[in-house]
Order: sequence, then C-alpha cells, then structure tokens
Amino acid sequence: MKNISLDEIISKVEINFIKLRKTDGRFFIQLIKEHFNHELIINHKYKTFYDDKYVLFPLVKKKGTIEKLIKVVDNLINFDFISKLAEENPKFKYRSLKEALLGKIPDIFIHLIPSSYDIIGKIAILEFEKSHNKDIKEINKYKKLVANAVIEVNKNVQSVFEKKSEIQGTHRLRKLAHLAGENDSETSHRENNCIFRVDIKTTYFSPRMVYERRRVSESNIQENEVIIDMFAGVGPFSIQIARLNAVKIYAFDVNPYAIKFLQVNVDINNLSGEIIPYNLNVYEILKPSNRIGKKLCYTADRIIMNLPEQSLKFIDVVCFLMKKSGGILHFYQISKKPNPIEKTIKDLKKELMEFNWVIDKIINSKIVKSYSPKADLVVVDLKIKYLGS
Repeated sequence: MKNISLDEIISKVEINFIKLRKTDGRFFIQLIKEHFNHELIINHKYKTFYDDKYVLFPLVKKKGTIEKLIKVVDNLINFDFISKLAEENPKFKYRSLKEALLGKIPDIFIHLIPSSYDIIGKIAILEFEKSHNKDIKEINKYKKLVANAVIEVNKNVQSVFEKKSEIQGTHRLRKLAHLAGENDSETSHRENNCIFRVDIKTTYFSPRMVYERRRVSESNIQENEVIIDMFAGVGPFSIQIARLNAVKIYAFDVNPYAIKFLQVNVDINNLSGEIIPYNLNVYEILKPSNRIGKKLCYTADRIIMNLPEQSLKFIDVVCFLMKKSGGILHFYQISKKPNPIEKTIKDLKKELMEFNWVIDKIINSKIVKSYSPKADLVVVDLKIKYLGS
C-alpha cells in the first residue's frame, strides 16, 4: 500500500469541476469574463486538470454557481459537471480579502469584510461596520474568520487587532482588541527607507500619512535649519526629515512611551541630521521658568504641527518659537466640508493675528484625506512672520 503524507491529505479536497473539450477552453474563459464581470467562478486556489482531449476547471464553492454557469454555457459548449479530488495550486495567492472569504461568510454578515484596513509592520488593524444582527457570538465568529483571512492574504501579517474606539485622550490612542495571530502589539514598520519601532497600544502611528511625510521630508529644507516637531510621536516626520537633511530637530511629545520609541528610532536609523527628543507638553515651554522655552524662543526656521484635532489651540506656542523674521509652518487641521482648505486658512489667519503674526506666503495647500463624511484632513504649508509691536 502506498504511504500518503498528512500534507497530501490536507491539500486535497473534493470540489466541483466543469469538464470541457480543450478546444473550447479559451471560449469558456471569454464567456466567464463577459457574463460574470468581477464575480469569481474559477477557483484559482486549485489546479486546472488537462489530458489529451479535456480540460477541467475547478469551480468556487458558492450557492448558485452551477445554475448560473448552465444558463451561460448551455447550447454554446458541450460540458459536464463532475466532483473529484482537487489539488492545491502551489503558486496560488489570494488577490483580495473578498476572494479569500468567498463562500465562507453568509450574506447577512458580508458587511463584516472591510474594504480597506491598516497594516503597521506585522500588524493589521481592522474596523468593522456596525452590525444589525444581535447574535454577538456569531458576529465574533465571523470577525475572527475575517482576521485569519487577512493573515492568509498578507504573508507579512502575523497579528490582527480590531479598533474598539475612536482616537481619544492626550496621547491620541484608541482601544484595540486582539482577533487573530500573535497577541503582540509591538512591531517594526518600514516607511520611505526608514524603520520605526512602534507599539500600537501605547503610541499613535498612522500609516496613511506615508506620502505626506515623504513630501515634507523632500521639500526645500535648507542645511542647518532649526526645526521643531511639536507633536512628534515615535518620530515619523522627524526621522524622515533628519535622514535626508543636515538639520537640528527638537521633537516634543507628551506621551513618555512615544518618546521612548522615538529615541529607539533615532538610534536604528542612519540620520544626516540631529534629533533631540523631549517628553513634554509643548505648552510647558511658555512658562517663564522653562529652560527649554528660554533656549528655543524665536529660533525655529520650520515648525511641524501635526495635531489636526487641536492645532489651533497651540498657535501661541508657534508664535513663541518661530523666528520673528519668518519661518515655514506645516499646519494640519480637520476642517468641515465644503471648502475645507479655505476654512483652514481663514481660521489660521485669524488666530495668528491675535499674536501679531501674519501669513506672508501660502506655499502649498491641499486635502490630505477624507476624515469623515462631513470633514477633511487639510494641510497648509506657509511662511509666517511677526508684524512687530
């Protein structure tokens, strides 16, 4: 008796095939494309079988698939449906989460398949639509199924977490629940030729700002600029700027865990510039007794202000730090639609005037991304200067 390995048993399952003459194979594929659009019919996870006369295409396991196929190919092609053991295609890779979950989730829970999700290093973070179904046990069952599919689709992902709250608190954190894979919230994330150590439970990090950080780091930054990153986090702006530019960056954050990881990230990246981290609420530097404030008052050539929910509240700190002769401000704000850019500039201009500062020149303004149905995240790069007493 032939010995059969466990792997061979696992990799072979019985599924439905459509059997055609080889000469009709190309025509069959054309019919599929024309009549089924983006709906999956052929199960690419398994091998297609060929012999001298026939080809057997493996079919997806989905209710109604065979009935639909019969309507399309009947009277056009001679065919037969057979059930046999399938062999896994070793080169197969799911093209999407939806494909990986095809036939595994009932229609009433199909809304649980997210259209997008964040990946930070080896960690995926999912956000599910609210379900009208009251069966929490069933909902959690399919959430875990989706989470495991995310690991299957993304070979680098080893942990999956679910968002359980909005961003909240002074440290800008959200509650997370472990769903699948390793229950480890710390990871290394690669972005724009930099490496970032980050803990998604104790520090804030958004991979969706990747292009924005590259844009700022590659902007017209001069050698020996003094730059202040007012809300630095683990250093995604500061690290990328210092990697490309010989500058001095003072990086502030109120979260001690963020500053700990920022220092690690300074050490593990090859930087051209210098980064000096401070675990401090930037408001503290306004106090007359604060030695850091005394040192940095009116010294900044450039300020990065990435706290979009509360940026306007810190304009007095900007006016305290920026050189009176003028400097560059990268200002981020969440503004309501319509005309969010115009509203951002108007708000900023009004607030600056309170401290006798003005906008000298708007260098760039754009919508970075949609924040909600009613608001956008906006960035304005501008030169500001002091009007004098």
